Amino acid sequence: MLTTKQQRREQKVLTVSEAAAIFGRSTSWVRDEIAGGRLKTLHPAGTRPLLITETSLQALQRFILERTRAAEGKQLPSLRLVVDNTK
Repeated sequence: MLTTKQQRREQKVLTVSEAAAIFGRSTSWVRDEIAGGRLKTLHPAGTRPLLITETSLQALQRFILERTRAAEGKQLPSLRLVVDNTK
């Protein structure tokens, strides 16, 4: 009989915590990406955890990489806080 992890591996899906570990981010960040539509999930009958498809995970990795490459050499906008203490 297959374990849950083996079944997930065969279906090419990951849990939220596994996806967070791959990206080195928190589970709340992964849930935000799911809510934003950048990660697709499956809800197999009888399962409680959200299962993230491997293809959407790879697509998000490519998106982040492309965005990072596009930002190289460009100066990012900065925020300045100016305080007038003379009054």
